Amino acid sequence: MLTPEQYLGVVAERIQRSGGQLSTVQIGPAVCPVGLFAESVMLSTMNYCVIAAAVPEVSAAALYDFTGRATQHARANLVGTMGWTAASVVIAGLVGQHVHPDAAQAASAKTSNQFGGETRMVAVDVTAGQTYAFTGGKMWGAAMHGAIRAKLTFCFPPPAEAYQQVQWQQAQQPPPQVQQAPPGWQQQPPMAAPPVPPPPYAGQAGPQPPVYPPPGQPPYGY
Repeated sequence: MLTPEQYLGVVAERIQRSGGQLSTVQIGPAVCPVGLFAESVMLSTMNYCVIAAAVPEVSAAALYDFTGRATQHARANLVGTMGWTAASVVIAGLVGQHVHPDAAQAASAKTSNQFGGETRMVAVDVTAGQTYAFTGGKMWGAAMHGAIRAKLTFCFPPPAEAYQQVQWQQAQQPPPQVQQAPPGWQQQPPMAAPPVPPPPYAGQAGPQPPVYPPPGQPPYGY
């Protein structure tokens, strides 16, 4: 079964694969992967901020709060002048074991028009295998919204697709290597210690040192 943390790993990998600058940021109690992109669309600079966090359950209140904090982070890293030469797009997603109905409704609702910006909320339910987000289009800025939709659906895939990616990545990891002896090599027995000669026989008398004066002679010539 896919866990929220594994899904975050998929988001981070897809941020890097699509050319984003991956880092982490602390939002509330969570450490979140965040991707920053700057792309040129219709003579404007599109600043994307893709950010995600794992929570036990996703509620509408938590989703709104997380999106607001993510928007502040995105505005602080904007490239260009917002509204004139640049647009700021925030794609904020919460991933949990369960998504409340109010959070699913909030994420799927059509976004309101913003001056020089766009905010998309994503709620991912790994247990039910559902991703809730607004992926529709708008009458104005069709090219921009097409680019936003492509970025959102790529960085926040359906949980089943993310699970397949996790399994594929695990299958690519090589098994642990076991060191084997080269062909023709035979292990030699350990070298025996040199033999130690036995101690001399206790009753055997060895050479005796000379005794002075010789027996039978007085000492010193007397």
